[in-house]
Amino acid sequence: MTEPISPASASSHPEGQPGSDAKPHARFVWTSRNKLYAALAAIIVTLSVIWLFTQDVNPTTDDAQVDGHAIVISSRVPGYVLKMNIDDNTIVNAGDLMIQLDPADYQARVDQARAALGVAKARAASLKITVPFTVGTTTSATQAAEAQVTANTADLDRATTTYDRLSTSELRFAEANVAARKAEMEKAEMDVKRTESLAQQSEISRQQYDTYVAAAQVTKNDWLAAQQRLEAVRQDAVAAKSAEETARASVIRAKAEVRQSRAQELQSQVRRADYESALADVKQAQATLDQALLDLSYTSLCAPMHGVVTRRTVEPGQQFAAGQAMFQLVPLDKIWITANLKETQMAHVRAGQQVRISVDAYDAKTFDGAVDSIASSTGSRQALLPPENATGNFVKVVQRIPVKILVERNRDSADVLRPGMNVEVKIRTTPWFF
Repeated sequence: MTEPISPASASSHPEGQPGSDAKPHARFVWTSRNKLYAALAAIIVTLSVIWLFTQDVNPTTDDAQVDGHAIVISSRVPGYVLKMNIDDNTIVNAGDLMIQLDPADYQARVDQARAALGVAKARAASLKITVPFTVGTTTSATQAAEAQVTANTADLDRATTTYDRLSTSELRFAEANVAARKAEMEKAEMDVKRTESLAQQSEISRQQYDTYVAAAQVTKNDWLAAQQRLEAVRQDAVAAKSAEETARASVIRAKAEVRQSRAQELQSQVRRADYESALADVKQAQATLDQALLDLSYTSLCAPMHGVVTRRTVEPGQQFAAGQAMFQLVPLDKIWITANLKETQMAHVRAGQQVRISVDAYDAKTFDGAVDSIASSTGSRQALLPPENATGNFVKVVQRIPVKILVERNRDSADVLRPGMNVEVKIRTTPWFF
């Protein structure tokens, strides 16, 4: 049987040449099928090399879990649970009323604090009016008392001067005048006695004798007048002494009034201090009212954020202390992935790299994410009781380092992902991965 000759070989040889020369060339000509097989083999080899390479550079791990915050909700004030609007797995939005405590006691405290604030404000308003009036009155009284002291002191000086004059110079002058008049009277009486015998013997005339008698009477009258003047001076001195004592008493009384007025001025300062204290009482009462209102607001426990209620321990009618845990609130919109990568996989891992997340519970679902941060130490070092080699026998164990991965937020991730779920992550560290 003759072998067919390909068109290529027929055209490459001139007619008349034997066909035996075309057989060796046909061995080296590839068909389209052979080329396809070769291309597929090259692609398979290339993909195998890339896969082997990216397994080392683009790390993957199934030791990863969904993490999230679990916020413990507790009351800031003690009280009875009056109303409860939540249950386990209830979805709440920020600001929703979850639990209502009995507000009766706290409302009574608010009313009491509001009344105390009113009393404090009334006292402060009263003192605000009376303090300036008291200060002005006491200042005027002090000035008047000091002026009275000055006037009484001047009266005392005049009375003292008058007494000194009457009790010294005038009194001595009056006493000397009495003594002089007495001497004149005694001389006149002796003249009368001496002239009386002469008149009886008619040695002098009766007229001369009468002259001596009249002179004796005049001197006697002068003596009596001098005595009366002396007595008058003495009485004036006594009156001047009394006036001096009265003026001194007036001075003492006026000084006492000055001291009293100054004491009242000090009392007015005390009243001013009372006004400042009343203002402080107003502030304290306002602070007490604000605290009472704040405690009253704490009886309504509202959701601080959007989340899901879990681990509820509160029941209606139950008495709770301040700070006692009631339930936990998990915000599902703030979850992340904690992937524990081997330390040998960390060479090319950096923050910001893209991550593909596969959830064990949903084989067909994948989520996108990004590396947020890398832990500062290995997981074993962060344990409560880190392992320590106390025997000296060391076996090298590959450590794992926690990597925090943020999940791209969308409706599917919010509905599916829950803290504690197992996931598998693949981190893209090369441009040809994914």
